[in-house]
Amino acid sequence: MKKSLIASLFMFCCLLLIVQTASAAMNVRIVVDRLNVRTGPGLTFAVQEKVAKGKQYAVVQKRGEWLQIRLASNRTGWVHGKYVQIQNEANETKKQIQQLVVCQVDGLRIRKGPGTTFSVIGYVNRNEKGMATIAQGEWVYVRWDGKEGWVHRSYVANVEQNEQNNQQNNEQHTYVQMLYDNTNIRSAPSTQSPVVAKAKRGDQFSVIRKEGQWYVIQVDAQTIGYVAEWVVQVSNQPSPSQPQSLVGKTIVIDAGHGGKDYGTTGVNGTIEKMLTLQTALLLSEKLKQTGANVILTRENDRFLSLSERVQIAGKNKADAFVSIHYDSALNRTASGLTVYYYKQIDRSLADALFDPLSRLTGIQQRGVRLGNYHVLRENSRPSVLLELGYLSNPSEEMFVVSPTYQQAVTEAICNGLVRYFGK
Repeated sequence: MKKSLIASLFMFCCLLLIVQTASAAMNVRIVVDRLNVRTGPGLTFAVQEKVAKGKQYAVVQKRGEWLQIRLASNRTGWVHGKYVQIQNEANETKKQIQQLVVCQVDGLRIRKGPGTTFSVIGYVNRNEKGMATIAQGEWVYVRWDGKEGWVHRSYVANVEQNEQNNQQNNEQHTYVQMLYDNTNIRSAPSTQSPVVAKAKRGDQFSVIRKEGQWYVIQVDAQTIGYVAEWVVQVSNQPSPSQPQSLVGKTIVIDAGHGGKDYGTTGVNGTIEKMLTLQTALLLSEKLKQTGANVILTRENDRFLSLSERVQIAGKNKADAFVSIHYDSALNRTASGLTVYYYKQIDRSLADALFDPLSRLTGIQQRGVRLGNYHVLRENSRPSVLLELGYLSNPSEEMFVVSPTYQQAVTEAICNGLVRYFGK
């Protein structure tokens, strides 16, 4: 009996050692700025510290979508897997490529490694051509004439694509004008990429090319950046005129639920009434920047009946009523955003809002649908109800509460309203 117990303990220790060794073999790299490290695997656990983008940590164990990482002084903490990149090997993220590229700026720095922390070992000028042989994240290794090293991918273009763009630009050059203040110009075509500059409403930039839903623009003599198509206005000639605004328009923003009405609660503990208020307040600030007269049905955590919300729209003769919500379903895989309308006359408002919302990355689109909701059915003013993602889906809950999504979705709503009133 005693020998059997000792043998069992020995086997358990060996198994534990194997698991720990396997976990330690897996590393993760942080891919967002200042990621929260929590005391446990969930949003309800306290934040013990924040870690910087680009840092790498060994994984101790995995629980669902959460990873326990080893911090300094042999401490541990938990991070969500959505915000890290798993790297089992040092070169896992490197890809062998063979592509002729051309430099698109003067004085482009060539670095010793794939990142701005590596030292500068040379420079190349605009229109110099080289052969890209390795890609790692947002960086490429290029062999130029007499020099080689790493450069950021946003500063080079495929030669064939560049020649095609030059031909198009010779026929008709394109410019973009910012629709909002503090518009982010990023280092790559993603809302999670680092911000290289910010622009004011009305600022105009020359377009180098377009990549999917993003414009590559010339920020200044030394900087190229990416800006999303849903936050700009496109023209074929430089113009000092201001972009379309919402001056004179009264828009009622309705933060769904509130007070004793909690709405739904996410798998990780997100309370809908608080998230709708956060979204509504952020959207209100963006709309005010375009000159709109914004009225919030609630500015804090208080209860309003559905009738009271409708009355606010009627009393203020709202030009548009937008109700903000987040969805829930028994099926935890259900996902996506939906735009609802009730009266046929409001379909054009729903379509105008869905146009920029449908271009958001990272979330599925459920389209424009008929919704028999009180705030739509009983509303005499143009009205829509937005379900901006499923809190019952663990991954989507993490995504929709992120500052990145909140900024992108409110910018899209604002842009949709500008387009609606600009018709």
